[in-house]
Amino acid sequence: METTQDELIAETIEPSKPFPLQAPVRLVQTAVTLSIIADWLFYDKPLGISLLLFVLLVVGGLWWNGRHEAIIPAKRNLWLLLPLGFFASMAMLRTNSTLTTLNVLAVMCLLAYLAFFYAAGRVENLNLFGYALLPLRVFGGSLALSAPVIRPTVEEIRLNGNGRRRLLPLLRGLLFALPVLLVFTVLLSSADLIFADYVEDLFSLDIFDHVAEWIWRGTIIVMLSVVLAGGLALALTRRAEDEEQSELERGLTKLPNYFSIGFIETSTILVLVNMLFAAFVGIQFTYLFGGAANVTEAGYTFADYARRGFFELLTVAILTMLLILGLNWLSRRENKGQIRLFNGLGSVLVGLVLVMLVSAWRRMTLYEAAFGYTELRLIVYVCMAWLAVTLVWFLLTLWVRPDRFAIGALLAVMGFVATLNLINPDAFIARQNLDRYVRLGDLDVAYLTSLSDDAVPQLVRGLNLTVGDAEEQLSAFCISSWTFDYEDLDCYGTPYELIWTELDGRYQSLATDTTWQRWTSFNVARWQAWGKLGFLAEEIE
Repeated sequence: METTQDELIAETIEPSKPFPLQAPVRLVQTAVTLSIIADWLFYDKPLGISLLLFVLLVVGGLWWNGRHEAIIPAKRNLWLLLPLGFFASMAMLRTNSTLTTLNVLAVMCLLAYLAFFYAAGRVENLNLFGYALLPLRVFGGSLALSAPVIRPTVEEIRLNGNGRRRLLPLLRGLLFALPVLLVFTVLLSSADLIFADYVEDLFSLDIFDHVAEWIWRGTIIVMLSVVLAGGLALALTRRAEDEEQSELERGLTKLPNYFSIGFIETSTILVLVNMLFAAFVGIQFTYLFGGAANVTEAGYTFADYARRGFFELLTVAILTMLLILGLNWLSRRENKGQIRLFNGLGSVLVGLVLVMLVSAWRRMTLYEAAFGYTELRLIVYVCMAWLAVTLVWFLLTLWVRPDRFAIGALLAVMGFVATLNLINPDAFIARQNLDRYVRLGDLDVAYLTSLSDDAVPQLVRGLNLTVGDAEEQLSAFCISSWTFDYEDLDCYGTPYELIWTELDGRYQSLATDTTWQRWTSFNVARWQAWGKLGFLAEEIE
């Protein structure tokens, strides 16, 4: 019996290790399709609804492949879809660059969590270090699984040979058609001048100028396809019996067996730190919370005393939580009495840190009242609030379920980013600073005009509020530039002039570069800014 070509090819291929998926080809096709869509959605385009659309396509591709592989998603972990959808949708509601970066990072981390826990495991089983390490683990696992999932696809293509049998005749047909098309194109161009213009425009494209860009984009598509193929494979091949902790996490878990701190040493550290913090908290009640009179008697002005230290106190609070976590991890407690004493000392320390956070909040309030809001000051406010929530959660889990602290800390981080999104930082800052201007007549126009398009409605309001204010200020452009020769530049202006110049510049920029108007870059704040600025321009004219 004559051996077929396919059989000869099959004999030359070494049998590979069976892959645990029935149709890896479908998975690779999904990864390549998603990568091409990602290039179309994101390359050289402003971020907008594209992020939410891509997340929906990735989740849909994962579900579609899982359905064909008869893999049922773990319902207990599907709550990850809620924050994932929220942070992805915020990209079409906010334009603040810091917030956009946080949202993209949150989406990437949540996609990693979803991939790891899609088919098996429990999200709440990881420890604090595990949550921080998991995105890197998923990325490394995706790279490791990309070759096993792509190899069967390549082998199937080689075995079938359909692609080669179809591609070669197509290439030959194109080669034969080329001279025929050339002759007819020349004749038709001579017959019609408009057609000739179209042909000239077509061939006048400077193709070689775009070759480097096409190669770069193709490389990105290939790299993203590899990562997505491995990520989808990781999500669909994890089983309940697979180890959730990495080797590094297991090693750190066993570290206290080889290196630990005795209970006396631990108690000494906690007692001494508690004494130091108690002394500091006592001073806060005497001077900061006790009123300006006590501060004046000590030889300081209340402004000088109170408008500083919030960053230091925030750092102390974070380091204290890390200290307690470290001691809780490394200290040896041999009986229930030692456990209760450790928990008691830790609880006292957490209580003192909470008072210190109140002190930091009070100091920040006084500083903000004197100088107004900035993005950093607002972030500090929100960070202090969620750090306080995390400390209270730690206090509860310390006595009841210490293994549940990590999931609460993860939710607190999500809550921190979600709160910033809901506040809408730039609009909030602009509104608060303009309200302060109405009360006190003091406004940092340079900072106000540096805010993103989220603040445009408030900037328009500021334009109306500053009519008649003759005090000149330095513009944001001159402050941010490296030149100090302000006399040669038109750097000074009244608040009205500076705000109007900024708004007009934004309108001209949006009118000139219309890439943001593509539906894939749809952003609510940007469109609202365009509408406000267009209406304002019509009023001025």
